[in-house]
Amino acid sequence: MIAISITSKRKNSLLDLRFGRSPHFCLFNGEDFRFIDNPYHEEENDVAPRVVKMLKEKEVSKIITGEVGPKAKDALEKSKIQVIMLEEDHINLQEIIKKLS
Repeated sequence: MIAISITSKRKNSLLDLRFGRSPHFCLFNGEDFRFIDNPYHEEENDVAPRVVKMLKEKEVSKIITGEVGPKAKDALEKSKIQVIMLEEDHINLQEIIKKLS
């Protein structure tokens, strides 16, 4: 399962460059996708480890995002979740999924 950090729960949503602060994720399994909320995106402390745990529980093995901080990087490495960082801040979800298909 792949998690993509996104700005809204729409098919044309833009990639959110902020992994832990992204308000939503798109979960993509190669064929279908669904949207989930990030309940931690407005929290003040230790956001990244909780987001990583949530995604791991949803069987995510890879994330696509723009940037990952040191706490997120450590948590992702410990959880064995691969990170793909994109620098394109105006790429939308449909374009990302098209590249994955």
